[in-house]
Amino acid sequence: MSSSRRTNPFNMALAALFAMACIFSVVMFTFSASATNRAYKYQQQVELGIRIPNPMPRTQPSLPNVELEESTTSSVSSPRHQIGDVVSRILQGSADKDFGTKDAGYLKLHDSPKKMLQFSPGTLSLNHSEALSHCWTETEVYFNHLKQGNRGDGSNVPVSYSDQYKLAYVMLPKSGSSTARHMLKEEFNAIETKKSLLHSSFEQGGEMEGVTVISFVRDPLSRFFSQYDEAYVRTAPWQSKSTSHPFPYLHEGLHSYQDYEDVFCPPDTRRSRKDCVFRQSKENGTLASRLERFVFDYNGLDPFDVHLTLQVPMLSFHTGLPLHITQIYNTTDSQGGWNAIAKQFLGKTLEDKGGKKGGVIAGRSYPRRFNSKLVSVEAQRRICELSLLDYCCLNIPLPDVCKGAHYTGDDGEKRDLFCTLNSNRYIQPGILPNNTLT
Repeated sequence: MSSSRRTNPFNMALAALFAMACIFSVVMFTFSASATNRAYKYQQQVELGIRIPNPMPRTQPSLPNVELEESTTSSVSSPRHQIGDVVSRILQGSADKDFGTKDAGYLKLHDSPKKMLQFSPGTLSLNHSEALSHCWTETEVYFNHLKQGNRGDGSNVPVSYSDQYKLAYVMLPKSGSSTARHMLKEEFNAIETKKSLLHSSFEQGGEMEGVTVISFVRDPLSRFFSQYDEAYVRTAPWQSKSTSHPFPYLHEGLHSYQDYEDVFCPPDTRRSRKDCVFRQSKENGTLASRLERFVFDYNGLDPFDVHLTLQVPMLSFHTGLPLHITQIYNTTDSQGGWNAIAKQFLGKTLEDKGGKKGGVIAGRSYPRRFNSKLVSVEAQRRICELSLLDYCCLNIPLPDVCKGAHYTGDDGEKRDLFCTLNSNRYIQPGILPNNTLT
């Protein structure tokens, strides 16, 4: 055989490498096209609200800030992963198998890191205390709420404290505080004192090591009605030494408690003034209309009485970051909360005492002096706007009256109230008081 027909080993190896490169290029092109198509389909699923598979979660040491928007497009079936689920997974440090790799959500975030993730209040899979631990109360906006809360640097916070049970309660006005202070004193031998709620104080060797810190919160709309009632009387001309009021029309024509009482308990509806103490309001709308006017005049920034302070600032340092709170219960189930606390620390639920189930008192239960049934839907929705910090940072669902696209944004479009997870992974209200929707 001639040398021209003889196969050169070097040429054979070169040809083999070339063939392998061609095959590898085809495989990579197919894989890339598949990945791109998958990301595109995922993007469509997120935006259209189509059900997305739920692979086994895995721990990620560092998750990017995901930037997805809650879909407003209806679909046959709701997505398994709502935005609240995504936020919860980010805050808990876990994510789905494909989350944060080549998926559309990650790509959107990577390309537009300034856009924050939006979600509805109460949709996180976190309890009240867990949600609060990821909250930041913006100091420039809520400065006066933080000031009224008076928690300072957190080293000297008023609490009901039981040294016997290593249990501390942080009081929030109009959130079951009378009941809580009574329960701590009667059932846990607590005293009123001041303690450090700095996170470092609970570390090994710290002065609060081993102490459980609890609090109770309340639906912000219901609480606002009670807040207003309390603040109304405390700042009335017959109670306050101040000669001026930021909203003077609230007490217009009322110069004494008797004048006030005659409005919510008219003389022709009672036999004596004693009938007025625990009776439901009989006012004709005078007081309710003044509350409505206040709600729309109030900017949500300057509470003129401590009882108008939002709940989250009273659970925060002056920096806006949360105090060390172990567990937060809801007054919606006050009895269940206190029975759970008793079982944890006393080894059994509270027994009936004086006919009160679970030994839980109702606190000061004077009925509202204004007729809440006369408060308009619009006013109630405005209260939800002003209280959005509490709804978001305590993960409390909006009441039905405040749900839906009732709020007009800067773009003129109607939309729901919403919360955000900012670029630093802090929960915040999507609408701040100085920019509330109208």
